[in-house]
Amino acid sequence: MPRWSEEDLGELEAILQRIEGALRPLRGKNILVLCCGAGQVALRLARKMAGSGQVVGLDLSDDLLETARRQAKAQGLEGVVQFQKAEKHRIPFPDRTFDALVSEFIVYPAPLITEISQPEMARVLKPGGKMILTDVIVTKPLGEETRDALKTIGLDYLCEGTPEDFHGWMEDAGLVNIEALDFTPLLRKVWGGRRERYASPGRETGYFTLLEDPALQLGEAIFYIYVQGEKEAEL
Repeated sequence: MPRWSEEDLGELEAILQRIEGALRPLRGKNILVLCCGAGQVALRLARKMAGSGQVVGLDLSDDLLETARRQAKAQGLEGVVQFQKAEKHRIPFPDRTFDALVSEFIVYPAPLITEISQPEMARVLKPGGKMILTDVIVTKPLGEETRDALKTIGLDYLCEGTPEDFHGWMEDAGLVNIEALDFTPLLRKVWGGRRERYASPGRETGYFTLLEDPALQLGEAIFYIYVQGEKEAEL
């Protein structure tokens, strides 16, 4: 997984601001963060709630969950955010529990990924609740050699699909007002900076694939996307 530097994180702040803005107002909401990793996004949202609301982070890694819990305690947020062990294929909460669900993979990618479908995500949303997903996708099959080259630069997870696929999956799950944004140009800039800082012979094939390969590079077959939608409200 990419381990973003402080400089990289500054560039990626726009993604977090987009997520936060889409969820406003945060006060009083019940928000689920899937694949929360060490809790960075869940803690960020909890800090913005001013003590009114609840954030739940789910992850498969016991070590990262323990890190997240320590951070919540250190920041005085134990009453606002909680972290629980995820399940691989289902969300361990009743129907219509949450006002919003966030699965954020670009800025703080979790090393262990669930296989939870959009219908399962929609199940735990209240009517009118919002779903926000960010992901890195590849729109054509990649050979093992190419995937290995990308792993050398830290890109070891790619979801096979297109923005249109994501739109269709969310629509099939009963979501409306679906919007897909392409953050690839922003990430191209970040990866260009990483190439300059971390260049080495062993990584060059990976950087070439991501930034120069005419058939596979960012914007051709590899994309960073942001997708959001709302669970249809009851009449």
